Amino acid sequence: MNIKEYIESGILEAYALGALTEEERAGVEADIAMYPELAAELAAIEVAMHKLTDEQAVPPPAFMQEQIWNALDPGAATQAPPPQPPTRALPLPPADTKQRQPSWLRAAIWATVVVSVLTNFMLLSQRNESREEQKVLAAKVDSMTATQQQLATLVGAYKKEMDMMADPGMQTVVMRKEGDTKMAGMVYWSKEKGEAYLALHNMPMPPQGKQYQLWIIQDGKPVDMGVISNDMVSKDGMMQKIPMTVAEGQAFAISIEKEGGNPTPTQVFMVGATS
Repeated sequence: MNIKEYIESGILEAYALGALTEEERAGVEADIAMYPELAAELAAIEVAMHKLTDEQAVPPPAFMQEQIWNALDPGAATQAPPPQPPTRALPLPPADTKQRQPSWLRAAIWATVVVSVLTNFMLLSQRNESREEQKVLAAKVDSMTATQQQLATLVGAYKKEMDMMADPGMQTVVMRKEGDTKMAGMVYWSKEKGEAYLALHNMPMPPQGKQYQLWIIQDGKPVDMGVISNDMVSKDGMMQKIPMTVAEGQAFAISIEKEGGNPTPTQVFMVGATS
């Protein structure tokens, strides 16, 4: 239970005024028995209510005293009340105070409770609005961070690609699909070092259940260089190092195979010859 929100809801004030149903009262009493903080808060509320009534009380006019006493004790209608010294507040009878509280006193207490409940409601509404604004702001920050990371990845890949192209020992092999000048698979290959890097440009996602696979042709035979992840296909221009040493070869090729790849190519998609 959130004790703070429970207290701010105003249900303890309503309990102190006897304004709850039997079921609600039983629930509040069970909560008070379980949480000492609620019992302490209820005691403070009762003290504050009594203090408020004492401070705000106005003595009734003298001519109304007999009517008030008659209303409080019908059996004493024929007896004049004993003279009372002037006080700020009309003394409350000791017994059955809930039923005999004057209407103006109940009105004053209820007005206090209503103001308290409305204030708490406004504060809770403002806090909820603030939380929603914080969530929206956090989502925007996350989106901006993700965008910055994507841009940084693209810039890094572009810089690496430019550096490789500037390296005189790095050969660029362009693989293209026949009749298409937009799609391309780029292999940056250092024959001396045996290192090769792959980048894809404008490549469509393979059909459902299919995957691209990279090959190198050595002495007229295709050698498997591994499948290409769909994540790499979706990130246009992303560069990835080929996890094998490539010392020789006459061409690179990409085929479309079942997920997980094939030991031999079945549907060649594009080819690029080495110089």
